[in-house]
Amino acid sequence: MVPQDANPSRSRTSRSSSLRFFKLQGAGNDFVLLDTLQQPLPLEDTVALARRLCDRRFGVGGDGLLLVEPSLLADYRMRILNADGSEATMCGNGIRCFARYLWEYYPLHGDCLVIEAGAGIRRVYRTEGELLTVEMGSPHPLTLSHGVGEGSSYPSPTAWERGSGGEGILHSPAVDTGAPHLVLFVENLAEFPLETAGPELEHHPDFPDRVNVSVAQVERSDFARARVWERGAGATLACGTGACAIVVAGVWAGLLARNATVQMPGGALQVEWREDGTLWLTGDAVLVLEGVWRDRL
Repeated sequence: MVPQDANPSRSRTSRSSSLRFFKLQGAGNDFVLLDTLQQPLPLEDTVALARRLCDRRFGVGGDGLLLVEPSLLADYRMRILNADGSEATMCGNGIRCFARYLWEYYPLHGDCLVIEAGAGIRRVYRTEGELLTVEMGSPHPLTLSHGVGEGSSYPSPTAWERGSGGEGILHSPAVDTGAPHLVLFVENLAEFPLETAGPELEHHPDFPDRVNVSVAQVERSDFARARVWERGAGATLACGTGACAIVVAGVWAGLLARNATVQMPGGALQVEWREDGTLWLTGDAVLVLEGVWRDRL
């Protein structure tokens, strides 16, 4: 048996506690979920908690933390914290994972869940197998100081403009799909330096609240390949609001149809931008594991 004080980084007087957690993923975008209806959160701020749980070496590991909370406006409230502890208003993959958990552990609900998120009320529907469809609301142009909007382009950093040694950027509109996205349509997705350009653009002064960077290469009017740099999380395997933003921006630019598949490194997401202005996102949501996180809280 290992003595209690075998780990010198832990104080003898620290209190031992544990949290029951759930790990879920949608198209490779992974999350740690805590159900506050079943257990109170430890007495520490949620920023620190998100950072510790989402750490891939010293915690559970995830792109973000989902909290199940009660709601006066919907069936449940979803709080989303990025891996760095910052709070997000909406996450298309996260809300599907959130709903998957609820259907697994609160089975009395029908085929539609009404969920309150920071971006507003959203509805999630069960379709077939592990696929879920989310009503994502209506998009709108992300207005910046220099007037970026529908049909306009964001001035690209010189290092990645056509002919300057980087891959050509064809269009770069900014759109809000519940989360702000700068969408870059490029000639060659594989050669675009997302890990370098992503953090620079995320913290660009034109985006005081930071921005997600969605990079896409259109192959057909109904199909694009994409990668996303998410604010507060970095490069992720998929992003639901990013897939929606790519389709909206693609329609504005005349590159994509209103119903298209966006293939991301972790899986495919289907986006439909209906004539009534609403976005619908379909993708998988998988409950990977449940466990107990034992740590000194």
